Amino acid sequence: MSTKQKTADRNRMMRKTGGGILDDVQKILEMSSLFFDFEPIDIKKIMSLGILKKYDKNDLVVSEGGQKRFIGFAITGLFVCRRCSPNGLVLALQNVRPGCVFNEMSLLDVSESSVEVAAAVDQSSALMFPVAVFRDLVAKYPILSSRLIEDMVARIGSLSELSFELATMKTDDRLRRTITKLALESDQLKDGGLICPAPTHAELASMLGTTREVVSRSITALCREGLIETSRQYILIRSAEALA
Repeated sequence: MSTKQKTADRNRMMRKTGGGILDDVQKILEMSSLFFDFEPIDIKKIMSLGILKKYDKNDLVVSEGGQKRFIGFAITGLFVCRRCSPNGLVLALQNVRPGCVFNEMSLLDVSESSVEVAAAVDQSSALMFPVAVFRDLVAKYPILSSRLIEDMVARIGSLSELSFELATMKTDDRLRRTITKLALESDQLKDGGLICPAPTHAELASMLGTTREVVSRSITALCREGLIETSRQYILIRSAEALA
């Protein structure tokens, strides 16, 4: 199949999703760190080269040990990059929110993936680019190279911080820090602030590299201290100063 035919097929697939969704995809790309100053006509050309895919919670996008064939750009929902141990312990390495890219190491390394990427919530979607196509984009728009490097440097910094926390901090302290980060991300780090929807105990366990049972005990302790209050849907910040 020719390149023109492949592009036409992608355009037809994206049109089937509806104009409203395409407008949302364009807005996300225009606000992203990679494409924020691109012209609308260029954004639309880039969109036509990707394939918009939808995922439900826990659907795998990239399998650990699988081939790195695509680079993903989160559009809606939330994705998580994680490692799984043989005994079932899960460690979340990165949360990928709308406007962020994942699996970009495929540009540099074509070996099997050392992590898996999964949808963390229902109704997640990502614009997926074949590696060869994205390499052509980087060649056409050289500014993407420096922006990808900036993203990778930030990622390395986050992983370094995670390694330090795992090595030096107790689970209770890491949980407090994680809840603080979640509150900051939603501008809710204040007395009476709400983290909603709240991650499940299993999801918090994967962020901390521990088990759900350990997280449950730690959350109970924080509740007893009067720092937070929890339900199935939210985490209520009782004392932001003491939590942070």
